[in-house]
Amino acid sequence: MKRKLNENDVPEEVPVEEAPVAAIAIPTAFTDLGLDPRLLQAVTKEKFAEPTPVQAKAIPLALEGRDVLGKYT
Repeated sequence: MKRKLNENDVPEEVPVEEAPVAAIAIPTAFTDLGLDPRLLQAVTKEKFAEPTPVQAKAIPLALEGRDVLGKYT
């Protein structure tokens, strides 16, 4: 929930619309993430084959300018 000040400058919770996780296509390669070519070159140089599940879900959201919080389980 986000908070927004009302007319009395009191914080109120405001619902945030989120895309369902199942509706987000999960990329299987770094080249599918829309990364800058220089970053792709560095990833290739380090011999990373594919993004971790957290990277595959978080990178596209971060590139959209959304906040990302990952949890290791």
